[in-house]
Amino acid sequence: MIKESVITMNNSNVTVFLEVFNEESRIESCLKSFSWADELIVFDKNSTDNTRKIAEKYATEVVTVPFTQASENVIENISGRPSCDWVLFPTASSLIHPNLVDEIIKLTTDSNFNFDVIGMPYGMYAFGIRNRKSPWTALRKNTLIRRSVLQLSTKLHNEISYTSNKIYNMPFKQKDEVLYHCTHKDVADFFSRTIRYTNYEAEHTETLSRDKALKQAFADILRSVFTVLFRRHTYLLGWDGVALSLAYICNFVMKFLFVWDTHRENGNMVYPILRKKIDYLWEERKLTEAKRVIKNKS
Repeated sequence: MIKESVITMNNSNVTVFLEVFNEESRIESCLKSFSWADELIVFDKNSTDNTRKIAEKYATEVVTVPFTQASENVIENISGRPSCDWVLFPTASSLIHPNLVDEIIKLTTDSNFNFDVIGMPYGMYAFGIRNRKSPWTALRKNTLIRRSVLQLSTKLHNEISYTSNKIYNMPFKQKDEVLYHCTHKDVADFFSRTIRYTNYEAEHTETLSRDKALKQAFADILRSVFTVLFRRHTYLLGWDGVALSLAYICNFVMKFLFVWDTHRENGNMVYPILRKKIDYLWEERKLTEAKRVIKNKS
């Protein structure tokens, strides 16, 4: 049975794996962009909105998996699952230009194509801005991988990798013929996601000593400052550049604060003890006052 509104293209030799949670506002456009694949497998992390209902219109299969903040369950989801020769890992914020797909299929269906990873031209938006001076930018994205060299890990930020150095960098043909990534639609979205992600990242530093974890987090702040000032010269974008720079650095500042908070006794531990102590002192005061009143009456 052909799924509703699916764009059919024969023999792309590609399986798309997509993990989602509560993405009803943007999932449909993403799914339309990748419905050309031979298989479109959606892993729904127990969404509570209409994500699954929308996914079922386009996906080859929708699989319910336990909720996780990141993709640490990617091995369990994908390892034993058969797929096409090539696998692709977009996110709900991804879109892809049809002309780029035409070029991809030429490569993935060519038996003489002697590469294992395809670096796709990449167009990253942050706060609605796409510019090479933005700290949120990259030239290509290497997430189209031959299944035989795919390497999966539970390591944070390194869940998807590969064991081959045979990487083909697709040429840029037109500025808009890219794989898009649309992140941080506005400042509220940025802080909501950043708080969630940096808190999650900090929790995964618990195996490190406090000193080492804080040193790593502080070094990330310094690198972010270097990136916006010297690597990207983001400030040359005017007030947009100032805002992008501050937001980018803020991401790492927040991570440092969460790391610092994870490795100490914070208010969650101190305040209940303090409340109990003061409660006890007030109870003592009341008992003392009651005894004094009784004594005066007698």
